[in-house]
Amino acid sequence: MRQRATAVLSVAALTMAAVCGLAACGGASGDAGSAGGEVRAVDGPVDMGALNDVCAGNVALTSAPPYTGPAPHPVALFSQHQGNDPTGSTFPVRLLQDVGQPERDAFLARPAQTQLVACAERDAREPTDVICRFDIGSQKQVPFFRTSYRITVRAAHTGQVVATVPVNPAAAGCPTSVKVAWSGAEVFSAPTDRQIVTALTPFVSWGGTGTPPAPAGPEDAPAAGGAPVVEGSVQMTTGPGVDPASPAVRAHLTFWDAFARAQEGDRAALGTLLDQVDGSFFGTLTTILDQNRAIPGRSVRGPLRLLVTGVSPGPEGGAVTVDSCLDETGRETLEQSLPTGQIGIASRIRVNLARDSTGEYRATGFADAPPAPCPPPAGRIS
Repeated sequence: MRQRATAVLSVAALTMAAVCGLAACGGASGDAGSAGGEVRAVDGPVDMGALNDVCAGNVALTSAPPYTGPAPHPVALFSQHQGNDPTGSTFPVRLLQDVGQPERDAFLARPAQTQLVACAERDAREPTDVICRFDIGSQKQVPFFRTSYRITVRAAHTGQVVATVPVNPAAAGCPTSVKVAWSGAEVFSAPTDRQIVTALTPFVSWGGTGTPPAPAGPEDAPAAGGAPVVEGSVQMTTGPGVDPASPAVRAHLTFWDAFARAQEGDRAALGTLLDQVDGSFFGTLTTILDQNRAIPGRSVRGPLRLLVTGVSPGPEGGAVTVDSCLDETGRETLEQSLPTGQIGIASRIRVNLARDSTGEYRATGFADAPPAPCPPPAGRIS
């Protein structure tokens, strides 16, 4: 029986992920930041309920495999709901959907294989002008808060904290369905799947020898030099040793300007984009644009910030690679001109460029940039 303190809100189409959220998958509740005294060793089957207990900070699962040996190191993820429901599990299971094939062994492993437990909780919040709208429920319009999260990563076998990783700001917007308090209902942003995968990859991919990785801090990031170069919605700065006037960097900026304007619905930008990329890459980009426009009335607006950290020779003669810290946290998604609360994320990205028959650089594809710290994203919640 539901306690009267809780209201269930939903739009008409429920996804499987939302159904799991309403069921509050997972068992125990607890504060991920509290140690609760001595760690209690628990012997028995390693299932999702037992792994959830590790979030309380005082449980070690002696039957779980230790956090040692070669990668990958499977992780179980639990995260607070997006609504301020005062009942049920504090840390229900978070099921990731946007997981690439190389990441599946770490993020979608069976519970008995789990070495790490990651527990994500809200850390700070700020009000926004976004209103979440629902078709079903006692409250059709609920205020939305932008939040940061803290992910506490523990070794399942020992219960010890491996690391605490910030996700700031959390980029996911209004959910499809949510449980909220009857009085004073609130909805919060949440980390996207890609934000979670990025935050946890250093720990699930650790080689198993030496000291486990530590999250890179802002002090490790390269400092931007000079005034930003602005084209359209794109603001570009460059790191040490990068010449903002070099042909490759200028072509890189022109590409991002055309791609950003195409995302914003500027049809004329598609012609510019076609001039800046090769044919196969143009096909990839139009697929991305079509996916972003899959919902009628959806659009994107806001600044895109680039910090170019390096330019290096590509695999073929005349080709170059441009590595950047890409900050899209200032870009928000709208539906029917109304903000949804969804924003872009901060990431590292590599763009490959090659000279065409006229000697001009054209973008030929995206690639994963080498791991390196980036500055905190704009709009950071302190």
